[in-house]
Amino acid sequence: MYNKILIAVDGSESNNIAVDQGLCLAKSLKAGSVTAICVFDEGNYSTVIRDSSAEYRKIMAEESENALKYVKAKAAEMGVAVEAKTMMGRPAEVIIEESADYDLVICATLGKTGFARVLLGSVAENVVRLAKCPVLVCR
Repeated sequence: MYNKILIAVDGSESNNIAVDQGLCLAKSLKAGSVTAICVFDEGNYSTVIRDSSAEYRKIMAEESENALKYVKAKAAEMGVAVEAKTMMGRPAEVIIEESADYDLVICATLGKTGFARVLLGSVAENVVRLAKCPVLVCR
């Protein structure tokens, strides 16, 4: 039923719960493919940093690697093969677009967006509303 699973990763502690649940589910379902996606939100950094593309790429690589570190370690511990993927853009939009290639998306209710989500709408809410496949949201 859920052979291809996409787990949204942002590196926050609350997101680790979604990672744990996603990996447990993937293992129990014997999912054929699990992808952890970290979407680097370029809107979080000032134009000064963005103007320096080398510095910007370095920050992106570090942030993404830190966010994916937990999921890689947990997957290895559980014996679940995971492909790590880093993309740039608005997290909800990228996850929604990627969802077309998956059977299930797993994400957390609260990540790094904090108070901004009250003003702009949460990533999880947008993914639930617009994803091309079922979505499991973990508290």
